[in-house]
Amino acid sequence: MVPRRSVYDPLETTKESRWYEVRDRHGRVLESRLLPAGTDLKRTFVAAMLEHIDAGWQLGEFGSRGGTFFCTRGPERRMVSITPTAPGTPQTYGAAHLSASPGHDD
Repeated sequence: MVPRRSVYDPLETTKESRWYEVRDRHGRVLESRLLPAGTDLKRTFVAAMLEHIDAGWQLGEFGSRGGTFFCTRGPERRMVSITPTAPGTPQTYGAAHLSASPGHDD
């Protein structure tokens, strides 16, 4: 029997703080707040979905494995996510460091 690989769950309760972010279609931060360590991230994620639905937003694609959902209302589009880094902080996990190159941001 082949052992099963561990699956990363970004909404698993953790001893580290996380951030709740809402961004517009251009990636600008509309709302952000710190979620203290131990927060039930799955509950926060579902509550955010319900709040947006109640406010007239249509849910688009979403995935708990990514901790992100998209929604639209008329011409507006939002991305709502739970992330391990504060807004504006460069991503330093995964392959994000490979996208940097000299003169890239000049």
